[in-house]
Amino acid sequence: MTTSLHRLEALAHPARVRIVRLLAELPDEETAKDPRCGTAYGVCFCHLKEKTGLSAPTVSHHLRILREAGLVEGVRVGRWTYYRLRPGALEAVARELLGLAQRARALEERSA
Repeated sequence: MTTSLHRLEALAHPARVRIVRLLAELPDEETAKDPRCGTAYGVCFCHLKEKTGLSAPTVSHHLRILREAGLVEGVRVGRWTYYRLRPGALEAVARELLGLAQRARALEERSA
């Protein structure tokens, strides 16, 4: 089971944050879609490699960590793999951080 801590640890590396941002921000023309229904497969590995400037093994390593944390998923289409974000996982991290911020704010207000 993937925990929020596991997801936060996955996001602790700048290259992985960059990949997540790229997946969220890449323009539509760089997102492959199923021609039958238009469902987005995601972004090709080659685009991530090109946009990050990292070597293929390094991008693969970071994608594996993000996949294991449940933040991204790979969709295999033929011999290509496309990557996309899992919004629910990112929302869980955001909720966890928001909860921590709210507790910190409450402590701050009590001690003021």
